[in-house]
Amino acid sequence: MSARRQFGSIRKLPSGRWQARYPDQSGKLLVGPTTFTTRADASRYLARMQADIERGDWLDPRLGRITFGDWTAQWLASNPAKRATTLARDSTVLSKHALPMLGDRPLASITPADVKAVVDRMASRLAPATVRTNIGVLRAVFNAAVEAEIIGRSPVRSLRLPKGDAADRPTLTLAEVLHLADVIGPRYRALILVGGVLGLRWSEAIGLRVCDVDFLRRSLMVSQTISEAEGRLAVAPTKSRSSRRTMSIPQFVLDELAAHIARYRRSADQLIFVGPKGGVLRRTVAARTFKCAVDTAGLDDRLTFHGLRHVAASLLVEAGEHPRVIQQRLGHATARLSMELYAHVPDAADRDVALHLERAYEALEGRKDRAQ
Repeated sequence: MSARRQFGSIRKLPSGRWQARYPDQSGKLLVGPTTFTTRADASRYLARMQADIERGDWLDPRLGRITFGDWTAQWLASNPAKRATTLARDSTVLSKHALPMLGDRPLASITPADVKAVVDRMASRLAPATVRTNIGVLRAVFNAAVEAEIIGRSPVRSLRLPKGDAADRPTLTLAEVLHLADVIGPRYRALILVGGVLGLRWSEAIGLRVCDVDFLRRSLMVSQTISEAEGRLAVAPTKSRSSRRTMSIPQFVLDELAAHIARYRRSADQLIFVGPKGGVLRRTVAARTFKCAVDTAGLDDRLTFHGLRHVAASLLVEAGEHPRVIQQRLGHATARLSMELYAHVPDAADRDVALHLERAYEALEGRKDRAQ
C-alpha cells in the first residue's frame, strides 16, 4: 500500500523559522499568512488547511485582505433598492463610529475584541437603543462578508450589551393633545391630531393624500411615505406590509381633517399637509413651530412629533384596547414591539385596574353572603 502523498510543503527560512505552502482548490500554490517557530507547528497548520479544503470550509485568505473600509463601500453599494433614509443612516453609522477605528484593517484580522472596542466607544456617548441600532449595521456588514465567503465567522457573533433602562418618554392626556393642537394653530392643528391620536410616523403623516381619507367609512389608509435623507426627498410605498394599513378615525379627528382640506383647498390627489409655500412639509420647518407650541402650551420640552406616536399608543392602552389592535394601528410587525416601544401605562389606567379587582372581590363576597 503506497504512502499518502504529503499535502503542501514546508521549508526552513534563513531566519530559522518555518514556512508552509499548500495548493488551493484550483491547484495554485499559496504561502501561509505567517511563519512558524517549529516544523511541527507548520505541519499542524497544513493539516488544518487540508481538512478545511476537504470539508469545503476553506476560505481564500487573500480575500480577507480587503480592508474594512473598502468592504463597507462595496456593501453600501450592493443594494440599490435600499431606502434612501436607511442608506444614509448606515453610511453615517459606519463613517462616524466604525471606519475611524477599523477602516484600514484587513477584514479577516478584525476580532470580537476590536468590535467591542468600537461598541464601548459608542456606548460612552450614545443611548443604549441607539447603540443597539448601530450594532445592527455592523452585524449586517460582517454577515454579508461571511455570506460572500470572505471571512469564516463574524466578529459581531457573540457581542452582547446590557439593555439599559427604557427611555422615560413624556406623554400627554387627550386634553393636552387637544390643547397643543389649539396652540399650534390652523396649519398644523390636524397634523397634531394625526400624530397624537392616530399615531402616524412623520413620514406617513406628510405622505397622506386627500384620497387616503374615506369620509364615508370614517377611515384612513396609510400607503405611502415621504422621507428625507441628506436634503433629498423620496416618495415611496410604506416600508413593510404591516406598515400599510387602514384604520378607523374618531369623528373629531375626521372633522379636523375635513376642515383642513377645505381651508387649504386640497384636491383628491394632493398631499394633505404641505409647507407654507405649498411644497412637501419639511421636518425642520415644522419642528420649529412644534417646539414653540410645546413651550407655549407648557408641556414637557422633550416632546417631539415622534413622541406623539408614544402618546397615541398610551391613549389606546388607557382605553383598554387589545395589544393586537394597538399593533395594527401603529403598523408594527408584532404586538410585543408596540407594547415595548411605546405603550406607557397611565396612572389613571393603573388605578382602574385596582378598582376593577376591588369590584370583582366585592361581587364574590356578595355571592358568599347570599349563599349563607
